[in-house]
Amino acid sequence: MDKLKVLVVDDKKVIGDLFDFTLGYSGHQITVVDNALDAINAIRKQEFDVAFLDIVMPGKDGVEVLQDIREVSPKLPIIMMSGYSVEDKRSQAAALGAVTCLKKPFEMEDVKKAIKAAIGREI
Repeated sequence: MDKLKVLVVDDKKVIGDLFDFTLGYSGHQITVVDNALDAINAIRKQEFDVAFLDIVMPGKDGVEVLQDIREVSPKLPIIMMSGYSVEDKRSQAAALGAVTCLKKPFEMEDVKKAIKAAIGREI
């Protein structure tokens, strides 16, 4: 099975650690950043198979970051994440082509289902 290149954008270190520990341990390449600028720079430097993007972050929120990502990488599958009730932001993200939005806390099974929905194959 091909290993995935996954971008995780979240200001909470524990989320990046979760992806590193679970998907990284399985051999997938995980890149974790905690802000909008680093996310865009990472996408400019490397192609990713899928990205996980937190909605509520300091500075630019996830929907604003998603808009920026669409300019740099229009076809990158994006999965939004949030621990807050942000239905308006979820709707905006969906309109911009986000595949789905995971509600925190989530299980790795939820992540795997979201990846399958995003790229069409299981990991």
